[in-house]
Formats: sequence, structure tokens, C-alpha cells
Amino acid sequence: MKEKIVTNEEPNNTLFGKHFGQVAWVVRNIEESAKFFQETMGVPRFLKMENLRSQELEGIYKGQPADFEFHLYLAMSGGTMLELIQPVSGKSIYTDFLDQHKHGGIQHIAYMVQVAEFDDAVTQLKNRGCRIIQSLVLPVARVAYFDTYKEIGVATEIIGLTEAGNQLLEQLNTGNY
Repeated sequence: MKEKIVTNEEPNNTLFGKHFGQVAWVVRNIEESAKFFQETMGVPRFLKMENLRSQELEGIYKGQPADFEFHLYLAMSGGTMLELIQPVSGKSIYTDFLDQHKHGGIQHIAYMVQVAEFDDAVTQLKNRGCRIIQSLVLPVARVAYFDTYKEIGVATEIIGLTEAGNQLLEQLNTGNY
């Protein structure tokens, strides 16, 4: 007998966004982690961005200008973005996470909105008592990470997609990268 899956009648009913978009792992060795996802989980490939520097991305860490570097790999699986992050240098929420979780793990989840809706989404979370712990301005998105560790065990990120971000998302979904 096949079980029926019950879903909410209003699929777009989150507070600020209409799209849960990402699960992100912070890892010690991004190449090994990507290999695991490819060989064990069947993820075809990752888009690789290496040596991203917070100073070039208007990075803020705990309210202060940030100076850290990281690698970032992206792939899609079933409509959800998989993100792998490996800190390279400097202090960030990624190094903080690895300090507490020696093997790495899921560090944050993310909701995606259009960049025009980003400030409103950020304000809504701040008004509910969530504190921004890190932010970046990438060519593809503005991002803000909120400290929701106590409430749900991971940080929550809001991704405000730019036009370039929408194009990147399309490329990831179609595999054309």
C-alpha cells in the first residue's frame, strides 16, 4: 500500500521567502567532501569558487569588517542547493563552527529571496530577535547569516539573489556550468 504524503495547502507560506533553498556543510577538506557527494550520493559535479576573500566581498563578522578567506562549492539536488564551505584563513562563522565540530557538518540552512526583498527579510528576522553574525556581498547575492543555533541547531542564512544570482541558479539547475 502506497502512503500518501500530506503537504501544506499553501506551499509559499514562510515568513519572508517563498523558497527554502540550501543546506550548507562546513568541512575541513572540500575536495574530499565533494568527492563523497559525487561518488556516494550521485551529485554529478560542483561549481567551484576558490579563495574568496571577505575583504573583497564587504564581509562583516560579528559586527566588524572581516578578514577571512574560504572555498565555496555549489551543486543542486532535487531543487535544493548543496553548499560546501572550507575556511582557508581568518576568523569567520565557518572557523567558529569547525572549532566546535572537529569533523565539520551542517552549519547553516538558507532561504532565497530576490535582492529587492533582502532588506525586508533581514528586518523581519531581526525583529524576531535573531542576530546577524556574518554578512557578505557577492556578485550573485547579498547574504546575511543569523544566529539560530540555540533554536534549531544551525545558523540561518538569507540569500538575496541578484540577476547574476538568478542566472547562476539556472545554470546550476540545468548543469550548464
